[in-house]
Amino acid sequence: MRKITIIILAICVSNTIIAQNTTNSPTSMFGIGELATGSGGQYAGMGGVGIALRRNNFLNIANPAALTELDSLNFTIEVGVMAAQKKYVQSGITNNSTEGNVNNIAVGYRILPGWYSAISLTPVSSVGYSITLDQQIEGTNVSTISSYFEGEGGLSRLNFSNAFLIGKRFSIGANLSYIMGKITETETQGSATITQTSNKNACYADVGVQYKYPISRDRAFVAGATYGYSQPLTQNNKLAVSSTTGDQTIDKPTHTVTQYMPQFYGVGIAYTSLKWTFAADYKYIEWSRMKSSENTISYSDQSDFKIGGAYVLGSPYKRPVKLMLGAGINDSYVLIKKNKSQNYFVSTGLGITLRNKNSLSLGIKYGDQIGVSNNMPHERSVSVYFNLSFSEHTYRGKLQ
Repeated sequence: MRKITIIILAICVSNTIIAQNTTNSPTSMFGIGELATGSGGQYAGMGGVGIALRRNNFLNIANPAALTELDSLNFTIEVGVMAAQKKYVQSGITNNSTEGNVNNIAVGYRILPGWYSAISLTPVSSVGYSITLDQQIEGTNVSTISSYFEGEGGLSRLNFSNAFLIGKRFSIGANLSYIMGKITETETQGSATITQTSNKNACYADVGVQYKYPISRDRAFVAGATYGYSQPLTQNNKLAVSSTTGDQTIDKPTHTVTQYMPQFYGVGIAYTSLKWTFAADYKYIEWSRMKSSENTISYSDQSDFKIGGAYVLGSPYKRPVKLMLGAGINDSYVLIKKNKSQNYFVSTGLGITLRNKNSLSLGIKYGDQIGVSNNMPHERSVSVYFNLSFSEHTYRGKLQ
């Protein structure tokens, strides 16, 4: 039980870690920031597919219905981290950045026969940028002044997930979540500095279902679906103006446009056997309800498609090694002058079974963009994901 206590405490105190920015993209200054891709975890090498995946040691928060597959005699615990090397190219100028952070912390278990639960902490979005612009002074033809823009922060999600097994094949689940985070944006022009701070939070929920159709003892098809409803973010915004030429500082509350956690729909299919796993997900995310205070910025609904596969090297019974491949494409939810870029990626990875059926997973993902407008940075990235899944045995008598 000592491991479980440590993980629960980590979930309670890790928001300050996960809320750190994991991006240096200028486009993270819009909306709620650069979105977390959900590619971390045990199946990062498969591109983050999950709507129809279920395993007895896999805490699948993407579709909480999958929790009903957990081993009924174990507490399942997952901890994941990520690191990324990113390159931004704009007008022939290249900038590089290295980022890293905690990606997921979760613990799951069976409460009663047919009832499974999990607690987890995951990132939602990240803000991180530093931009210097030379702007012409109004009323002059040649005079300019430099403005420096900087932003940091992000949103995290604390999830309480529950799933119920109905019969032998059908499962239903729900994530009850608390969204929280702080975003700070600063503009410095000459001796004046303007700092806008926004603390955001919301209660959010999404649901999922899965149907498992066994073909034989060791082979099965799984179909899954998910849905999340739109929810406005509560914002506590403050504006501070200060100057290096004087001691006066002005602090006051401000109002900004309403922001939302989006409504979404997702469907997925998967085939599993002792040696092979294939899965595909499609998710439609409605961001168009978001409003912008900038005339050149708007928000658009997003389509996200992922596929993944895995093959077990060697015996599936004696510490198997799993080779994973994946790919995906999605369009940006931020439109700049009505231009929308598309993001695509390919991934690979290994899943290594350790002692006592614990597992260590490594995922590597290469991401790039197409359709990037000339006045915006073109982003390329290489991300690495590590995930450790382990179990704490409990007694049957305590669970029945």
